[in-house]
Amino acid sequence: MGGFSSRPAAPQKSQAQIQAEQAQARQSARAEAATQREQQGVQARRRLMRSGGLRLLFSPLRQEGPGAVGSTKLGGGS
Repeated sequence: MGGFSSRPAAPQKSQAQIQAEQAQARQSARAEAATQREQQGVQARRRLMRSGGLRLLFSPLRQEGPGAVGSTKLGGGS
């Protein structure tokens, strides 16, 4: 007779298998996040190359940048 007992039992997952699946899911999530960060970096570099960045030749930021000296006088005077 076919009844409930004729159906094969579902295999039970061990604790090690569950932990391995969770670790694999975390690893794939980290890999996706790293890929996304890398793509964002590439896009940012392309954007900077297209626009020339903040350091254009006659940009006020170039003149006031970290390399600017405090004195505006030319020559050896202070």
